[in-house]
Amino acid sequence: MMSKDNYNSIKKLPSALEELKIITYIPKPTEGDYKSGYITRFFIQKVNDISSPIYEIKANFSSRIENKAYYVLAVLDWRITGTPEEIKKSNSASIRLASVDIPKIGLYLPNLLQFHKK
Repeated sequence: MMSKDNYNSIKKLPSALEELKIITYIPKPTEGDYKSGYITRFFIQKVNDISSPIYEIKANFSSRIENKAYYVLAVLDWRITGTPEEIKKSNSASIRLASVDIPKIGLYLPNLLQFHKK
């Protein structure tokens, strides 16, 4: 029989199935980002359900996801400068690469010119 103290110490241990509180994020490109032409974007989704919501998260939050086996992380370079045609082509390619990990990410990112300055 397990003692009450033993039970309480085990109860405090983090569970592998503990639900992660996801903090969504919308990037705000800086002038430096516009000079480099790209921003890096991070997306997560539950690994066992391709119909589950896709969330955009901050870069520093992605390190917490890497240790969670029940989320998949996709990182993509998002072009924000150039001609509209160049940007669309580049961002389409980034989405194709990310869709290996998150198959429906293209539905989450329909605006290929997001963050482009006119």
